[in-house]
Amino acid sequence: MRSFVRAIHAATCLCVASARNDIGEPYKILTSEELFGRLRNLVTNYPTFATLTTTQEWFGLPRAGNQNDCKFDTEYSGPSGEGCNNYVLIIQDKDAYPDDSDLQQLESRSDFYLSKEDGWFNPANTKYDAETHQKSGWKYLPDVFLSGAVHGNERVGPTALMEMAELLLEAAYCESLPRTRYRPQPGSTRKPLHDSNGEEVPLEYQWKEEVMTGKMCRDGLVERGVTAPNRQWLARLVSTRRTVIIPTANALGYFRNTREEDHIDPNRDFPFDVQKPTDCMQTIAGRSINELFRSHLFPIGLTFHGGMEVVAYEWGAPTYYRKDSPGQNAQEQIAGAYSRYANGFRNHVAYDFGTMNDKVYYVRGGMEDWAFAGSWDPDRVMPCQPTTFGGYDTAKTKYNNSTLRAFNMLVETSDIKEP
Repeated sequence: MRSFVRAIHAATCLCVASARNDIGEPYKILTSEELFGRLRNLVTNYPTFATLTTTQEWFGLPRAGNQNDCKFDTEYSGPSGEGCNNYVLIIQDKDAYPDDSDLQQLESRSDFYLSKEDGWFNPANTKYDAETHQKSGWKYLPDVFLSGAVHGNERVGPTALMEMAELLLEAAYCESLPRTRYRPQPGSTRKPLHDSNGEEVPLEYQWKEEVMTGKMCRDGLVERGVTAPNRQWLARLVSTRRTVIIPTANALGYFRNTREEDHIDPNRDFPFDVQKPTDCMQTIAGRSINELFRSHLFPIGLTFHGGMEVVAYEWGAPTYYRKDSPGQNAQEQIAGAYSRYANGFRNHVAYDFGTMNDKVYYVRGGMEDWAFAGSWDPDRVMPCQPTTFGGYDTAKTKYNNSTLRAFNMLVETSDIKEP
């Protein structure tokens, strides 16, 4: 996981800084429609490494908003009603792990894979066979969680995550070519490609094309400051983990450029240290993140905010004010590494770092503390009974002892919420 920290913060600084230092291109905060277009381009250009879905398609959640919101988004309307979809980008090497559940009929099989939760973690299960080990490919790859715009008017996160995703995917694609190291020999079992007319493309011609494309791709990265060792490192990040990105967790708030989702703060909407069961899972943003954590095992994650410059970690809840978390030393070291790596850009001092209680402020229902301690601090967790959007199954906020144990840190990227 250490190396992934560097990729995240390289991309963060790239977008927080006032200019793209590598090629001199000024950054631009992306609109919802521009984000959607670039997400679609990623899955079109890099189908081997990128999967795009929505929490509406995957988990059957409704959209937040009305007929005036996200009108551009007509491709994934489905039965979820009017409003904004919550997009999820999954980055992983599909050729290396073709059987992963995240890549197969997401909506129709999600309940099946969630039902396998106890099979993987149940201590009484000693069989350890393929059937009991089917939860989002955990036996193959670690999961990493990244979110932007839990608060819709804090605009840096989605653009930073998009820049990072594009860099990772381009590097992985360049590194993957040609698909075979050696020129194909007669009798090769490799499946040939077909051209637009359905005609089979000879394997040797296909191999030569891949060699040429790969060279041009790698040369293009070098021209933009991505050296061969860095390209190989970035490609390895793609091939050795699954990165789950929800660029605009609060999709409605981001589209409207408002902090809340329809007047409800998503970062007060998680069942940790709340006082009433109706106080949590009121938003589609909160439910989207909850479904992702229920269906994956995230050991580490980052959520991007704005309004100050700090990397903050647990605790950030009033019950634990002026108290250290059990992971205090480890989190302090990781946050310090984030800060040091992000430093070094022109006119930018290092990010401050510390607990949310000390450096930001405490809240009830915060996502970071929920993701960190929801599985092992049950006295702070209250099953939710929201009344919005027709309610939400209470069972979905009852967690086993493994789901919520992430070092999920808060990155306040910029003093200005939309620099």
